[in-house]
Amino acid sequence: MKDNVIKTIMRSTGPMLSLTLIGILVLSALLYYRAVKIQRFLEPALAITEPRIKFNQEINNLLIKEFGTTAKGITFRRGSIFVDQSLLFAIPHHKERSKPLMLNKLSRVFLSALSNPDISSHISLILISINLPITADPNLNKELRFEVQKMTAYILNALYATEPVLEKQYGKYFAVAAISVDAPVKEPNLIEFRMIPSERLHIQALERLEQYFY
Repeated sequence: MKDNVIKTIMRSTGPMLSLTLIGILVLSALLYYRAVKIQRFLEPALAITEPRIKFNQEINNLLIKEFGTTAKGITFRRGSIFVDQSLLFAIPHHKERSKPLMLNKLSRVFLSALSNPDISSHISLILISINLPITADPNLNKELRFEVQKMTAYILNALYATEPVLEKQYGKYFAVAAISVDAPVKEPNLIEFRMIPSERLHIQALERLEQYFY
């Protein structure tokens, strides 16, 4: 009697089990196909970004070495070092009261980066800039631009004075600018040290990407 019941149950559930197994196999195939497609997309994407990620990590390591992991007022993002003006000047716009300790550390970061061929080959220019809010008064804009350019030039000269090797051997890497932006400025007290990438960084990305076209 029990054998008949079991056989009846097996006959009734057999087709459903088969359909379930077929569904699992189809789903597995779809998941595998999608995983392959995602991998084909991610691999070249990672190949492009890897040189930039490695470069950013090297710069970040130099900053941590000098400033530690809990430094306030200094951040590194999108290939730029942002420093609060209060860290360079005791009172904003009072250049004669610059803080040499911060300048010492900052100059050592740039010296370490530029003296390392693996890092310097990826740097075309280090642009020291401060945002200049544009007003409706052209004359005021000229005065503000002049003041901001003076401040950026002072910062560069202060770095050179702190670490003369920067000027003697790596002066070609540095430039200053006042960046015109619409007022109000979101972060008005930040000084940006933007590391503009060299062609070498782009070439490395293309070299890594080349293998996926064959």
